[in-house]
Amino acid sequence: MASAITHFIVAASLALPAMESAALCRIMPRWAIPVTAGLFAVAPDLDTYLGIPHRGVVHSLALLIVLTTAAAFIAARGRTAVLLAAVWAGAAVTHPLLDMLTDGGRGVMLFFPFSDERLFFPWRPIRVSPLSIMRFFPRAAEILRSEAPFDAAALVAGILFHRLKRSSTAPPPTPE
Repeated sequence: MASAITHFIVAASLALPAMESAALCRIMPRWAIPVTAGLFAVAPDLDTYLGIPHRGVVHSLALLIVLTTAAAFIAARGRTAVLLAAVWAGAAVTHPLLDMLTDGGRGVMLFFPFSDERLFFPWRPIRVSPLSIMRFFPRAAEILRSEAPFDAAALVAGILFHRLKRSSTAPPPTPE
């Protein structure tokens, strides 16, 4: 798996443009939008603590989309819930996609329940991160270095799209 740090950073960064949504800001503070996105991206790794095979059912696109959509409709209604579901589902889906870029493990059941095949991308540049915090620290530098390009790309994309969104929704200047 990619580290929880990278799962959080990538999803929170990609959710930055959603902070400009007036509809979302009516139901939660601006800062909560990327934070909740980051938490939804980390959540699939709870499978190991629940006794569910790792990178299995809880890493499937179908389950992640259903769970985040249900959570969004609990938190909001109407179009706001649909927007929130899109943000949270997009965040959660980054998790299995990052895991498919790792150099270890058994692969990800991305298309469960339609297929129980475990998949990896052909290119696997991310060093697999152990689930145990105590086993993570001795390898932290190597793991985080392999994840850094993905963190940086997500952060640059998130900031860029956030600024574009902000400039497109800014009120026009008042004439003097």
